[in-house]
This record gives sequence, structure tokens and C-alpha cells, in this order.
Amino acid sequence: MRALRRLGRAMLALALAVPALTLVGTPANAAPAPLVGVASNRCLDVVGGSNANGALVDIWDCNGQSNQGWDFTAAGELRVFNGGRCLDVPNASTTPGVRLAIWDCNGGANQKFRLNSNGSITATQSGLCLDVNGQATANGTAVNLWNCNGQTNQQWRAGSNPGPTCTVNPINPNATAQARKLLCYVYSQYGNHILSGQQESTWIGGPDYEMNHIRNNTGKLPAIRAMDYGDSKDYASRAIAWWNAGGIPMVGYHMGAPTKPDTYEGTQMTVSINAVLTPGTAEYNSFMQRLDGAAASLQQLENAGAAVIWRPFHEAGGTWFWWSKEGGSQYNRLWRFMYDYFTNTKGLNNLVWLHGYNGQPQASFYPGKQYVDIGGADTYAGDGNYDPLNAMYNSVRNIVGTTVPIALHENGPIPDPDRLVSTGTRWVLFGTWHGNHLTVSNSVSHLQKVYNHSYVVTRDELPNLK
Repeated sequence: MRALRRLGRAMLALALAVPALTLVGTPANAAPAPLVGVASNRCLDVVGGSNANGALVDIWDCNGQSNQGWDFTAAGELRVFNGGRCLDVPNASTTPGVRLAIWDCNGGANQKFRLNSNGSITATQSGLCLDVNGQATANGTAVNLWNCNGQTNQQWRAGSNPGPTCTVNPINPNATAQARKLLCYVYSQYGNHILSGQQESTWIGGPDYEMNHIRNNTGKLPAIRAMDYGDSKDYASRAIAWWNAGGIPMVGYHMGAPTKPDTYEGTQMTVSINAVLTPGTAEYNSFMQRLDGAAASLQQLENAGAAVIWRPFHEAGGTWFWWSKEGGSQYNRLWRFMYDYFTNTKGLNNLVWLHGYNGQPQASFYPGKQYVDIGGADTYAGDGNYDPLNAMYNSVRNIVGTTVPIALHENGPIPDPDRLVSTGTRWVLFGTWHGNHLTVSNSVSHLQKVYNHSYVVTRDELPNLK
């Protein structure tokens, strides 16, 4: 294969000899290179990172992933996934408009392509060119075959592949290097993969009960270990151990209403948010004590060099928790107060801030992009219902916009990865709740599918974020 790659790259360099499209000097045994659309400056991309036969092709922000790395072989194939699949014209169609996909390499005429001196790529069977549909430049635009016309939406250049370059700025300008790496990684996976996550319990079979269930049945561990300061004030040691083992900690806080018990029952009691935010009141003093306790635990993670996805005041808009009972304006005051206190007073710089809606996202409960690194929502579908939850995803997207990653921050049944890809439901992570929400809502066969799916990131597949 190396000889074929060497020849293939020589052909590619020759074919793209015009100055704007020249292949930057790439060693013969380098990693596969992306193909970048000249009009869009986005990469030829296998949708959702799926390596399944029939997975479609589009353009997407270049991210250095294997679903964007292409080898042009001496046989005229465009191979992806380190040579594991070939660009394919479905059903050997020669009709303009047919959308391209990937398939097992089989030597067929519908898997043969020619690189031209003007940067276009021709399917040799039909004589049609790789074309970004409608001359669009947006992420997710389909790549079809169309009559060759020399326009820039049919021109491609070979890019280098050093991995994703991050230009994401955390909302905290003083974020630690680890927090920046974590947020950059989340952004790089948005639309390409979904990170697996699991909430721990500490009262069923010990804090590893859920992790053991997943590992024993799938051979994998989730990328994200989710914990809750309200459930377990001593979670920090487990979060640090998870980080040191290559995982991502995600921490929430079911905070009891100030002056009420700091328990789950207390979260559903009523308190005046005006009183909570007025210095000198009993509610304010109680609130500050709880913030100080949570901040101290998060400081332990920062002292250990660990970044954390911080998920406070979750299920925004749901009137069962005290923080949402007085409407969006009061909720946003709480969120911004916590952000300012944790960031500017406590100096917590290791947090990636996840804002999570309930199942019916409302724009009035959005604190604003300057206070949110990751958006999200949650719902609990019925046992065995592996729906992708597309409508809820789109509701969040309509509020936070197209650039902020969106998390399914709590769930029971895990959405089917194939359906996530086919429907364009690009949750960046899921966070399965503990106990029966894992073991009953998800069959063992479904867990095995999810945790061994190419679209799903598990702990062993995470990069070094330290």
C-alpha cells in the first residue's frame, strides 16, 4: 500500500500543479491528506465520521479526523479511513446530481476518479465532476456529481493534515491550557462524533456501578464520567482519577434552595431569588456557603491539572427546580452571578461551562454566549426508545446558533448513532443518567452497538488533553 500511496501522491501533485492548487510538499509516507473545496475552504467529509457502507459525503470544517483524510491511489481510487473505504458513485449512476458516498473498495468503474490540472476531480465512468451542491459553502452541504463547468465549487486543493487548529476562545479569557484543550476538542468533534458519557451513582453498587456495567458488557468505558456535587461532596478524587486515566469529568450540582436542605428534595422547594442575590439576607448567606463549597471541590481539580465540564442550574426552564421557578430573567441573574463569582472572585479557570435546557428549550432562559461554552438540553424517552431527538436538538440550535456545540446532557435511552447521522442530529455528547436509566432503558445489545460504533467516542479514543 505504501508504494501505491507514494505514486498516488505523485499523481496528485502533478494534477494539482496550478499555483493556487499545488499540493504542499507531503512526504510519501505521510498521513492521508484532506481535500479542501476552493470556494468554501471546507473539507471533503464523510458525514458524521461514519465508515459504514453508504455513508454520504459533504463538506465540513477541516478538523484532521480520519473521515477527512483521502488517498488518491494509482488505481484512480479516492480512499478514506486510512484506506478502509472508497469514494463511490451509488449504483454506478451517470446522472448529474447523484450524491456521492463511500463503500468497500471493489475496483469498480464507479470508484475511479481523475484529478485535473484546474483542480477539478472527474468521475471517469460518467465524465461528471465532484460538485458542492448549489455552489453553497455551509457546513453539511452535499457533494454530488455534476456537469463539469470550471467553477470554484468544483475545484479542490490538497491540504496538509497536522490535526485540527483551534481558534475557539473560552468564555473565560484566563482559562487554563487544559480547559482550552478540552473545549477545542469538543468543538472538533461537533458534527463529526458524539462523546459517550455516564452519570455515576454512589448508592447502588458503589460509585463504579454504572462504569462497570458498561465495561463488562461492551469492553469500553465512557469518555465522560458525570458526577454531582449535590449527590456526593467527595466526588473530586474520582474526577481527578478519571482525568488522569485519560477521561473527561463533567460535574453538576443539584443545589437545594438556599436555607432549605441541600438535597434533591431541597432543589424543588421555593425561595425568592431576589433574596438569594441580596447581600445580608439569610438566603444570600446560605447561597454563598454552597457556592464556596462547590468552588472548593472544583479547585481541587484545578490544583491537580484537571479541566472539567461544569453543568450548574441544569434543565433551565423546568419549573420543578427552584432556580427556574421565577422565569428566565431571574434564572439568568443566578447563572451570571455564579459565573462572575467562580471566575473573577474564586479564580476558577479550569471550567468549561455547559448550559443545559430541559426538554422544551426557551430563549428567555439563555444567559448569553458570553456566559456559555456549550449548549444543551435533556429529556428521558421511554425505555428502549433510541430516537435521535432531532426536534429538541434543533430547538437548542435555534437559540444558541450554529457555532456553539450542543450536548444531550442527560438522557435515559441513548440515541441510535446511525439515526443521529442520518437525521443530522449532531449532539456533541450524551450523558446517560444512573441506575435503571442505564441498565433498563438501554438493552445490552444497544449498549454494545453504541459503545463500539465508529461515531461514538469512548475513553480509550480520547486524545491527550493534559
